[in-house]
Order: sequence, then structure tokens, then C-alpha cells
Amino acid sequence: MSQETSRTRRVGELIQQELGPLVQTELRDPRLAWVSILKVDVAPDLKSARVHYSCMPGTEADEDRDAVQESLERASGYIRGQIGRRLTLRSVPHLYFAYDDSLEQGDRMNRLLRSLHNGETDGE
Repeated sequence: MSQETSRTRRVGELIQQELGPLVQTELRDPRLAWVSILKVDVAPDLKSARVHYSCMPGTEADEDRDAVQESLERASGYIRGQIGRRLTLRSVPHLYFAYDDSLEQGDRMNRLLRSLHNGETDGE
């Protein structure tokens, strides 16, 4: 899924726009209200897509990521059906969900940099 073309990028963006509100408001699992869809990578043949998601830190979704993953996978058929109704795609790709911890890593790096900066200014 690494060969991104303008077509796969557009399809991924369309799916991402629909997935965000759908996951947060229409699915029954209350933990999914704390899930953000970060990116959708669509395969060149448009038959599959990897959905990168993140959980809001400090929430029940963040504490039980395995249950969130399972809930998303269980709902993938429903999600595909809703995307098919809302978008004009010839076929809706099979969705594979992957937790993305890049936001957490960025936050951790910011905290480390701040602590280094604060340590330097305290020493002066």
C-alpha cells in the first residue's frame, strides 16, 4: 500500500472524511467517541485500505486499545456499507484498522524538549 497515486490519495481522503464522524457518532461502543481517524492509505488496486487511528490520551479508549481495535474490526462491514451509501465509489475497499501512536510520540518528544529547556533556564 505504499505506492500512492493521486487517485488513491483522493479516495483515502474521501473515506477519512466519512469515517471520522461515522465512527464517533454512529457506532454503539462509547469508547469510539474518543477515536480519531488520522489517515487512510488505499492500495493501488483500490480493494483494501489501512485506516490509521488514534485514541485520545487519558480516556477509556486509550486505556483499552485492544477492545477499541476489536470493536472497529467488528464494525468494519457496517462501516463499509455506510461508506458505500455515502460515496460514489465503484467498490468500497476492505478496511484494515491500525493503531497509530505518532501523536503520542510527538507529545513525548515535546515534553522531553520542554524539560530540557526548563532545565537549562533553571541553571542560569
